[in-house]
Amino acid sequence: MFYESNDLIIRPYRSGDEPSLAFYSNNKQVAAQMPGWFPSPFTYDDALVWVADNMQSNSNFPIIYYGDVIGNIGLRNINGTEAELVLWIGPDFWNRKIGSRACQWFVSAAQKELGISSLHAFVKDGNIAAERIANALGVRIVR
Repeated sequence: MFYESNDLIIRPYRSGDEPSLAFYSNNKQVAAQMPGWFPSPFTYDDALVWVADNMQSNSNFPIIYYGDVIGNIGLRNINGTEAELVLWIGPDFWNRKIGSRACQWFVSAAQKELGISSLHAFVKDGNIAAERIANALGVRIVR
């Protein structure tokens, strides 16, 4: 799967993605919105493992904004045609519609290319932006 616009790229992980992934993911605001499996702090070593684990995967992809990996979009707990949608973006990039754009493309690609027909997303209470994205795309919210 691959997406590219003038400012945003979503493509498979590759070596070299680790520094900016670690920088933008190692944030208490990001961790506060994520489930318990998300490492906090998100260290460079965590980024090394994440990138290595996902380089050959069709389930997680870096969100690249003007050349920096600012977050991740992907799937977890894939079970046939069902999966959990995962998204995180560094707070410096919140409220810019990057998450909406990434999710809109990714949900469509997951349906077409991976045959995923039912998505749910873990959304913490009060995360209005994530709720709006999920509702707009027909993704079921779980808490």
